[in-house]
Amino acid sequence: MGRKKLERTTMLARVASSTPEKVKEIAAKLGYIYGEEGSAGQLLDAVASGELILVQRSKNIETCR
Repeated sequence: MGRKKLERTTMLARVASSTPEKVKEIAAKLGYIYGEEGSAGQLLDAVASGELILVQRSKNIETCR
């Protein structure tokens, strides 16, 4: 019997060249692991489901105008 099929889809995004590795590092630090590295997909699923909440660092009000 093979591995259970999950309902998954692919999402593509244009990001800085360093972003994928940084996201995997964040995922791994938070315990979202697939194989031996951080799982960006699991991390995004956690954000989308509300399991993980992102908090923006405060911005300088002058830069927002």
